[in-house]
Amino acid sequence: MAVLHLVRHGESAWNLAGRVQGQSAEAGSLTARGLRQAAETAELLVRRPVSAIFSSDLPRARATADVIARALGLPVREDPALREQHLGHLEGRRFTDRLGDGTVQDEIDRLWREPWRRPEGGESIADLYERIHTTLDRYAAHDGELVLVAHGGPVRVATTSADPRLREPVPRVAVGNASVTTLGRSRCC
Repeated sequence: MAVLHLVRHGESAWNLAGRVQGQSAEAGSLTARGLRQAAETAELLVRRPVSAIFSSDLPRARATADVIARALGLPVREDPALREQHLGHLEGRRFTDRLGDGTVQDEIDRLWREPWRRPEGGESIADLYERIHTTLDRYAAHDGELVLVAHGGPVRVATTSADPRLREPVPRVAVGNASVTTLGRSRCC
């Protein structure tokens, strides 16, 4: 059984600004606080027998992975499958911006309650769930402990007991910056 340490990236510039990041290339990298968070997470992981580090290719995740990699003395391999949910037209907007009868935050909350809905130009929670679980099954084929640096959405769908492909709402639980969620995962076949 593989042990997968899912790490959410440290605080980013758009986290601090209250903007929707998704897969936007403009979302930027880590703040000074985010770099400190990544270093604290690296200190936790250095005690583990980690054999490899994989990271989303988005700058905020890659910067977090680089800090962890330096502490563990391992290279980082990028995997675009670990990216955040593509949020289409919502990306770059502030959570408090007006949108229709509510706010951008209201629309994001609705996506989690109605996981088959796709934001214009983006992917649904069900799409994200399928992508992340397929990716985690692939990593389960590895032996030992792996660090997977990703984002809040992927960590949420990796740990939910709901199945959004069956139109079950997925709780939008808090996932802290640079937090570590450890999963034991068996090979599927």
